[in-house]
Amino acid sequence: MFGAADLDRLFERITRLRIAVLGDVMLDRFVFGRVERISPEAPVPVVQVQAEEERLGGAGNVAANVAALGAEACLFSVVGHGEHADSLRACLSAHSLTADGLVASANRLTSVKTRILGDRQQIVRIDRESVSELDAQEESELLRRLQSMGPFDAYVISDYGKGVVNARLMEKMREARAAGKIVLVDPKQGNFELYRGVSCITPNAKEAGAACHRRVEDDASAAIVATELQERLATDWLLITRGEHGMTLRDGEARLHHIPTRAREVFDVTGAGDTVIASFACASAAGATALEAAQLANSAAGEVVREVGTASVLPATLRAAWLADPARGEDSHGR
Repeated sequence: MFGAADLDRLFERITRLRIAVLGDVMLDRFVFGRVERISPEAPVPVVQVQAEEERLGGAGNVAANVAALGAEACLFSVVGHGEHADSLRACLSAHSLTADGLVASANRLTSVKTRILGDRQQIVRIDRESVSELDAQEESELLRRLQSMGPFDAYVISDYGKGVVNARLMEKMREARAAGKIVLVDPKQGNFELYRGVSCITPNAKEAGAACHRRVEDDASAAIVATELQERLATDWLLITRGEHGMTLRDGEARLHHIPTRAREVFDVTGAGDTVIASFACASAAGATALEAAQLANSAAGEVVREVGTASVLPATLRAAWLADPARGEDSHGR
C-alpha cells in the first residue's frame, strides 16, 4: 500500500522517464454556450456561444497526461497541413511538448472533433478526419523519427482506429518489449490480434467484451473476459476499464483484482481512458507493481472525469486524492 513517502519517491522516479506516445492524435474543439430556446427552423436547441477552446485529443491527450505527471513525453503521429495542424502544434507547445515526432502529410486531414455544449451538456459532435492506413512514405518517416529520437523507457500506443497504428508499428513494439521495455496499448480496433505480445492492453468494458463475444456486466464476466484476453494475446497484464464499476486487472501471476471506482462526481468521461493508460505507464515504468499502477490510474481517472472535456492530473492532485481515499490500496474479490 502506498503512503505519502512511497508516492513521493514514485513521482520523483517518474521525472526521470522518457516515454514515447504513438498513435492517432487529434484536436478537440469545444464550443460552450447556453440554451434558452428551440430553433424555429427545426426542432433543435439554439446555442448562444459563450466560449471556445482547443485541446489535445487522442494520443495528444495521452502525451499531455504523461507530461503532467512529470515524465518527458514524445508524441509520434501523422497530421495534415493547414490551420488545424497549426492549432494542434500550438496546443502541444502549451503543454511543453515537442512537435518533432509529427509527420505532416498532404494526403491526410488533421483529425478534429468539435463538441458543441449547451449548459454543460453535449448537444452534437462534428468529426473531421482521415481513417485510411498510412502509405509507405508516411509510415517510414514516422518510424525513422521514432528511432532517431530514442531511446525510451516505455511506449504507449493510443489507437483510435484512424490509420496510424498498423502491423509494422506493432512489430516494432514487440521488439521493444523483447528488449525489456514496457509497451502498453489502448485499443480501438476490432482485431485485437494486432496487439499480441505487448506488455498490457487497456480496453474498456465494451471493447473487451466485443473481442470475446461476451458482455462485461459484472465482476464475474469481467474476470472471464480479462482471463481470455490475457491468455490469448500473451500480455503481461490485462486491464479493463469499466466506468462507474472501476477496473478489472489480471496481473502477471494470473491474479484477478477488481478495483472500485474513485470518482466522487462525473461531469464528462471524455479522455478518461487516455489518463488511465498514461498514469499506468508512468507508474509501472517507474517501478510500481501492476496493481499499484492500476490503483493510481483509477484515482487519476476519478479526478479527470470531474472536468468537462479532456483533462490531465498533476502529481499534487493525484497525491491528495490518493491519500484522502480511505479505501486506497484495496481491491475487491482479488484472487
